[in-house]
Amino acid sequence: MSGPPRNGDTTDLRLGVLGFGLRGALARTAHRPGHGARVTVVADPDPARRDDATARIPGVRTVDDPRKVIDAPDVDAVLVLTPDHTHADLACAALRAGKPVFVEKPLDITVERCDRILRTARETGTRLYVGHNMRHMPVVRLMRDIVARGEIGEVRTVWVRHFVGYGGDWYFKDWHSERRYTTGLLLQKGAHDIDVVHWLTGGYTRQVQAFGATRTAGPPASPRPPTGTRRTATGRRTASGHSTR
Repeated sequence: MSGPPRNGDTTDLRLGVLGFGLRGALARTAHRPGHGARVTVVADPDPARRDDATARIPGVRTVDDPRKVIDAPDVDAVLVLTPDHTHADLACAALRAGKPVFVEKPLDITVERCDRILRTARETGTRLYVGHNMRHMPVVRLMRDIVARGEIGEVRTVWVRHFVGYGGDWYFKDWHSERRYTTGLLLQKGAHDIDVVHWLTGGYTRQVQAFGATRTAGPPASPRPPTGTRRTATGRRTASGHSTR
């Protein structure tokens, strides 16, 4: 892997981004020219998303093919910010190219596809990071420190309550509503909570008991127009490739 260029007295890590939808904010946050990292190229099949990236990240190059990002000589690491079901193929391609990868959670939508990513990272020796960003939140880090110092004794129970607003619009009225694209709300959104529970307690789940029901807050008619989806000639919404999260 070629080394990043010098920008003044700072060496910036050159980032390539796959997908510039709802998680495009992560790419904008990572873009800090002269302060450690800058986004050099963004791939998205949606022209509107590419235009958005151009407007929001000065000087960025945009392409429609993720392979053009993975193979780009001015990319040192790759951010995979695409829909869940696309993660394995894109992450493995970047890992095999020797590019360290940040994958937005969840890692993918099946155990087999997740294992493929982990196995590829191990076999290639390329760094992989899953976007469990709640580990970096000050309140969660403080909780971790309190537990580690033994201030509350041995942790025996962790209680989590997670609210999803907007009547579930962000999860049930776009591509998330189709089983072939996602794992369901528990692992799609609850992945953060599960990771934090594991991290705080220093252990991993061995048994699971669950109950639930399908409930919708508000009528399902006239759903919110989902970001990064297009309507076909029949009016049916379809997921736009690797465009959005």
